[in-house]
Amino acid sequence: MPKMLATLIDRCLFTTFFILGLQLPEFMQQYMQRLSGHLHEAHYQLDQFQAIADNQFQGNLLALIERYQSNSDDVFQQTGEMIENLMLRIEGFNQSLTNLQQGDYLNRLYYFVTQVDPELAAATLRQYQLAVPLDIHALATGATFAIVLLLLGSLLSIVVKRLIRRFSANNQIITRGPLT
Repeated sequence: MPKMLATLIDRCLFTTFFILGLQLPEFMQQYMQRLSGHLHEAHYQLDQFQAIADNQFQGNLLALIERYQSNSDDVFQQTGEMIENLMLRIEGFNQSLTNLQQGDYLNRLYYFVTQVDPELAAATLRQYQLAVPLDIHALATGATFAIVLLLLGSLLSIVVKRLIRRFSANNQIITRGPLT
């Protein structure tokens, strides 16, 4: 009976870990959609300044930024910095989106895990919708995640059992000694 119960628990854990592992590719997809939305909005904002640069500086946005930043009024200097930061933000969004969309799946997954924007990920998580994607990458991720977690759990179980045996063996030796 205990062996059957252990097998049942292992299967339940595998299934749970598999479903959790399936969520990573789906979370990446929803994260990329959010990232695309932020990129689109940043482009929209920058386009407003580009229109001013088109009219006043023959389309040279950097000349507009320089004009703002060289102005003695702090409001204009801060606006120049804001436009410059917006350009950098767009560049960062573009680079992230490119890295998440191009290349093989393992590189995209590695990039996502190591370079995720915590603020954007938290916003994605707040709006996250559970799904069960049925593509090969999601299935492979789910299976790998489940297998690795089960192996780690088995390894931890073995270590704990050995520690308990060692501890109980040490206690038996101590308690069986002479009582003088």
